[in-house]
Amino acid sequence: MIRNAVILLVVISFFVVGQVQAQPESGWGIGISVVDIHQIFEFGASEGSAYNHSIIVPIVMSQSFRLEPEIGFYNGKNTWELQGNKEEYTATQYRFGLGIFPQSVMKSSTIYYGARIGYLSLKLKEEETFGGVTQTDEYSTSGFFIAPAVGGEYFFSNSFSLGAEAQVMYASLSSEIEGSDVDISDTLISTRGLVFIRFFF
Repeated sequence: MIRNAVILLVVISFFVVGQVQAQPESGWGIGISVVDIHQIFEFGASEGSAYNHSIIVPIVMSQSFRLEPEIGFYNGKNTWELQGNKEEYTATQYRFGLGIFPQSVMKSSTIYYGARIGYLSLKLKEEETFGGVTQTDEYSTSGFFIAPAVGGEYFFSNSFSLGAEAQVMYASLSSEIEGSDVDISDTLISTRGLVFIRFFF
């Protein structure tokens, strides 16, 4: 989070001292978000994530409005082994979202504000092997998120920008343990900072 705050300050300094650059008045592009992975819950030694790197498709409808569909994927594995005993935890997450943003164009910079909404899906798998016997448990969860956001970007050219965004995110997830009638609900409210790299066509 500290790293993202430093990058945010650098981006803001570009807004203040940058030279005028052309910006796309319409069209689309592709980009990626860079953010620290935040834990939303634990299952054994495995951690679930509410947000991580996403690929975005900025669609500039006009100088005053944009849409940003996004998709994210994460797969992580954690293995512990000692004297023939083994524990392995695997987490797989999918994220599908849409950003809806009115925006203001100022010289070579753009300020936007609005919200990101979408769907989250996370599956956790735990395999434990003790004394030659393996036991497998799976834990899945899905839900939605909504994140009011404000951000800005600096255009180095009409096809490339560097930006930063601050969010307040609310996520609601419901979970099912396979082979069990137990249902678990998780909610999360958190602030986070993101850095975006965007290329426009």
